[in-house]
Amino acid sequence: MKSTGVIRRIDELGRIVLPKEIRRNLKIREGENLEIFVEDNKVILKKYSKIKDYRETIHTICELVTSVYDLNLLVTDRDRVVYANQFLAFSDVELDKKLLNYIHNRESVLNNELQTYTFKKEELSGYFFIQPIISSTDCLGLLILYASEPILEEYKHLLKFVSNLIVSKVDIA
Repeated sequence: MKSTGVIRRIDELGRIVLPKEIRRNLKIREGENLEIFVEDNKVILKKYSKIKDYRETIHTICELVTSVYDLNLLVTDRDRVVYANQFLAFSDVELDKKLLNYIHNRESVLNNELQTYTFKKEELSGYFFIQPIISSTDCLGLLILYASEPILEEYKHLLKFVSNLIVSKVDIA
């Protein structure tokens, strides 16, 4: 464990403030959930991803959809790719700024013009439909359909359905 040299006082309600520099470095945004662990005499905070907790369920849903429709899908949480059927090199890779903006804006986007997204050092160019995965008021991540040719309008409905199916499974717990 690395010391930051930062010391904070706990207020009367038991709160502490995480310094802006630490939040920026760890990409912790306002409203983000943190999981709390206790080990020996340490309190450990870790970014929480509901999507990652249900990775197996998401894999099953996406494998069914991709086998029936022969599609290329990626599923992300708020930071990383958690499922990439045809693109295993993209699994657990950080999202680029354009995709982070789609999460922040809860934006559904059909890009039927050639686009490029960068995952780590790999670029993926093609046509994309991006559907946010929204649970209550929280955007959990993105469902991304990738194709080498323009995407049919009817796939928008399919991705909205898959997004809602993922949310229904995640929200059960």
